[in-house]
Amino acid sequence: AQNSLIIALQHHDIFDLESPNADTEVLPKGIAFSFIKAVHAVNQRLVSHNSSESLGFEVILIANECSEESKVKIVENVKHYGMEICKFYFCKKDEVIKTLQSNNVKLFLSTDSDEIYKALHADVPAAVLYDQTGVLDQLKVTFSGDIIGLPEDSLDSLADLGFSEAQIKTFKSAKICMKEFAGLIGEMRRRFGHENSPLCTCLITVWGSRNICLSALKTLGGWGLDVDEAFCMAGAPCSPILALVKPHILWDGGLHNLRDVPNFEL
Repeated sequence: AQNSLIIALQHHDIFDLESPNADTEVLPKGIAFSFIKAVHAVNQRLVSHNSSESLGFEVILIANECSEESKVKIVENVKHYGMEICKFYFCKKDEVIKTLQSNNVKLFLSTDSDEIYKALHADVPAAVLYDQTGVLDQLKVTFSGDIIGLPEDSLDSLADLGFSEAQIKTFKSAKICMKEFAGLIGEMRRRFGHENSPLCTCLITVWGSRNICLSALKTLGGWGLDVDEAFCMAGAPCSPILALVKPHILWDGGLHNLRDVPNFEL
């Protein structure tokens, strides 16, 4: 697509390489399988609405430190499952960030919080690939609004709550580089009506007040995204809501990297 929203996945999220059956010719499906299917559903609906549609998702696969045998097996299994992967990149571990940057990736998805942290630190938009296996025909994108809803000066004051300078820098970087992705998702969402949309967006504020939630909604709206659902948890556990929403993508602004912060759950 001319106006592609490029999303990068890692091979170990597409295939379950920890499975006892990982040595077989046909690799077991990984967490990313339902995400890829949901993305395909969105692309199909976009084209069915407008055959000359320029907006759409492109998924690229990044694999690092793979043997030649593994490379062949990965490509063959993508074909076997009929996954829509546009490009394959096989690189060294220390070349992953450079590969993301050179391909103008709009979102890097991973189940590894350390990989997400590295990407955010390099100003690459990154989010959690959530373990969601049930929904294949609707892509669900959830934003954690605690960082989005805080103005710049308030982010600096998080140091008073025990957040490190490195964490605050990650929060700021995450917020800045998410703006373009949110705008593109908003543009895509507007292609569909309120009913039976293949794309659903959601906002959750975990520990912020109602004002933070409202501020996050306003900020996202300014970026071009009006979410379908919003939940203000105000410190209550958000696990039940996530179990209900079942997102494929969970953008948390780097909050998954918190260490030893009391009364926090995500």
